[in-house]
Amino acid sequence: MQDLASNPVVFFILCLNCEFVLTFLLYYLNFTLQTGSSGAHDPLDLRFNHSPPGLNDASVSPLITIMAILEKNGALRGTAGTVVFRRFRTHTVVQKLPERKKGQTLASRASACEFGLASTSAASIRDALKPVFRNRHDGAMVNRFNSAVYHSILGSRTAARGNRDLHDGDLDCLKGFEFNAESPLSEALKVKPVVSLSPEGRIRIQMDALHSNTDLKVPAKFREMTGRFRLRFLVTALNFRSEYYEYVAVKDVTVINGMALEAQDFEMEGTIPEGCMVLVTLSLECLMRNSTDDAIELINTLSFSPAAILAAFQIAEATPMGQSAEAKKQAWDDYSMMEGYNGNTLLVKMAELAELAAAGQKEQRRGKPSEGGTEERDPGRMKKQAVSTSQSDEGASFVVIGKRFGF
Repeated sequence: MQDLASNPVVFFILCLNCEFVLTFLLYYLNFTLQTGSSGAHDPLDLRFNHSPPGLNDASVSPLITIMAILEKNGALRGTAGTVVFRRFRTHTVVQKLPERKKGQTLASRASACEFGLASTSAASIRDALKPVFRNRHDGAMVNRFNSAVYHSILGSRTAARGNRDLHDGDLDCLKGFEFNAESPLSEALKVKPVVSLSPEGRIRIQMDALHSNTDLKVPAKFREMTGRFRLRFLVTALNFRSEYYEYVAVKDVTVINGMALEAQDFEMEGTIPEGCMVLVTLSLECLMRNSTDDAIELINTLSFSPAAILAAFQIAEATPMGQSAEAKKQAWDDYSMMEGYNGNTLLVKMAELAELAAAGQKEQRRGKPSEGGTEERDPGRMKKQAVSTSQSDEGASFVVIGKRFGF
């Protein structure tokens, strides 16, 4: 031992070996505590991909680095270089690390506002038409309807972004929309109603004769429970610029199981308010008489509840944009208010963004840098619109013309 102490080179090598042994023991103990390993040999030799705390600094060899974590089940989790490991259901997936998010341009902010306009418009329509599909819809209905309304607004042929809403949109995008993709009305009802708008502004419904056995595709369990079906036509007027809606007219056509229904040709009653757009919907309802109190009950379920938009019209000229608060409140006294609709606020925001963009272009033409640069962040970034997906409407509803449905 004295010879070793007298030889500094040998003593230095011995110290290095002791440090390595100590480091290895500390790492092995840490790995065993984290993974629950019994210390048996790892056939894949993967345990050395883990680095114990304190060994990932600059003082340690660069070969020892913190990487993805090996779980007990053999799955990797965490970041390794430019990729990230994560669990998706029962699989381990590898994804590229997301790039650093850049600030939105004025154009992208305006685009986000318009998508928000479509989302809040779709939410107001769904709220008005809840008694049509009665919350018995497929899981993707909300997103499908948001997309349909968004494409309708984008399809406007009369106005540009910031100066358009659903009144200016291509309403053909809404025609034929199914609220329950699991039981589409187009498959349940083989006879297709034809909807038209008369010169006097009346909704006309025409439908060929049908037989309940062949033209109504109803599951057998419903035919065993009831022998009565109802086709409910509803006309709903909506005014997004004054933020109200109204149920204009409803028409029920009864179909008896095993019997034929003669051809239909009628006009929907009721007066459509000026400046409104109109949606004509149809729902197929299965009815059963309650033996306790002799009341008629709806027995549709989530698996079978066909309902769809048959047609959409803009009646005459739409109400001008920029309605005052007093004008809106006056309309709400007569009709049902669109609660939660903020499309008009988003239109004002888009107008402000358009002014900033125009000012920026003017400054660029003068050779000066724009104040609203492409990397500018919006401190008041628009929040996502909360969409109600309540499933509590299980009771029958009735129509009050000119007002909301009762629940």
